[in-house]
Amino acid sequence: MKVTGCIPSRYASTRLPGKPLCDIVGKPMVIRVLEKARQAKTLDDVIVLTDDPRILDTVNHAGYKAVMTSSQCASGTDRIADYMQQAEGDIFVNMQGDEVLLNPAHIDRLVEDFTRTANAQMGTLAHWVTDKTILADPTTAKIVTALQGKALYFSRNCIPVTQSGDYPAQGLVHIGVYIYTRQTLEKLTAQTQTPLENIEKLEQLRALESGIDIQVTTVEDYQSLSVDTPQDLEKARQLFSAG
Repeated sequence: MKVTGCIPSRYASTRLPGKPLCDIVGKPMVIRVLEKARQAKTLDDVIVLTDDPRILDTVNHAGYKAVMTSSQCASGTDRIADYMQQAEGDIFVNMQGDEVLLNPAHIDRLVEDFTRTANAQMGTLAHWVTDKTILADPTTAKIVTALQGKALYFSRNCIPVTQSGDYPAQGLVHIGVYIYTRQTLEKLTAQTQTPLENIEKLEQLRALESGIDIQVTTVEDYQSLSVDTPQDLEKARQLFSAG
């Protein structure tokens, strides 16, 4: 089966306009993420999906692949589904275009787990966290799983909590990388927002509410830097300058 790595990349950003093209030590951010993704051994191809010709030209000029997708796509998942209509491939991996510390080994773990699972529909990444500040942060999605690793629920609140309402010793925190079959993508994007998705503002809940299994791969040594603000951009520049 062909596994295609996809990096949805839109130009518009409220807090950091033109974010994908921001320079990080001599290279645009989208190229930094693309180069990380291309180090994953399990991806047969890696492509940037964009709605802006400036990003398209930047990626193509660097010698990599980029494709224009509809400007009407509301999410990265929708952008991949739009691209899928013109592309071959059985499995698609959705990687965030602003995750400059993307770990290729984690992508390989995700793909390997997914392809080994019978009748797999969708998968994602997570890591264990003991920091109560992170567990309390509503911008970070938390997961609870069944014993076999399938997601039971995602929430912006800490889950689970003890009977007395205290936080557990550790919680499973979501990493925004997804893997899906073509059939799962078609089913997801054919539906409107579901009730729980609308409440939590977490699109992965649409899959659970629709009866789609999400297999969770837990990884160690996770480091994250999602570039959303000028301050994040400066951190990224310092990290890459330090080698």
